[in-house]
Amino acid sequence: MQYREISQLEYFLRLLFPVRCICCGMLLPINAQREICSDCEKGLSFLKECEFKYLPGGNLTKVYSAFEYGGSIRKAVHRLKFGETPHNASVLVDLSYPVIENAIHSHCKSCSNYDIIIPTPLHPKRKRQRGYNQSELIASRLSYHMKIPMLKGVLVKKVNTPPQSRLKREERLINLVGVFYVKKPKLIMERRILLVDDIMTTGSTLEQCAKVLTDAGAGHVDAYVVAIRRRL
Repeated sequence: MQYREISQLEYFLRLLFPVRCICCGMLLPINAQREICSDCEKGLSFLKECEFKYLPGGNLTKVYSAFEYGGSIRKAVHRLKFGETPHNASVLVDLSYPVIENAIHSHCKSCSNYDIIIPTPLHPKRKRQRGYNQSELIASRLSYHMKIPMLKGVLVKKVNTPPQSRLKREERLINLVGVFYVKKPKLIMERRILLVDDIMTTGSTLEQCAKVLTDAGAGHVDAYVVAIRRRL
């Protein structure tokens, strides 16, 4: 466990709102440097590569990710989506961004490769039930690190489909066909877009989102996910 000096204000805030591990929920020392306990930090599984060429559907060129979906990351993402811990989104991005930063900026050292960040949408009913869209929270934090705007409400999910996690691979590939649309196409016309989601398994969600963005006039679409369930 790493520790750091903290201000008096932060000290009192942490007394009022104790810091817990994003993976297991264990209470952490007030001056913990990271919001993850030592045991869970050992359980982080980093990908050997963080930039993947993605060609199956032809609408998404690259996917960036830092973690394999398993162990500690699986626990943190599960708590983010189902445990009412929205703050996990920021911590997951803070852990992953230093790993993928060089890959994202490798072709353009003095500027960003992207114009805007767009989160994958939840259907309004699902968002009301959860209280937030975890992809929006992840995208917002990524926007902070990359210093480029995040736009929500541009890409919309018009059909409340069954969760992908409950479906077989073949069902996942067709479950999302035709359920997304671009509400404000002028905002994405010829723009370089970084699409954001929490995890990637078959890539069907990202591919369908990238397709409607491209069809609406986007110039280029890549993606960032916190974790990948399987290697590409």
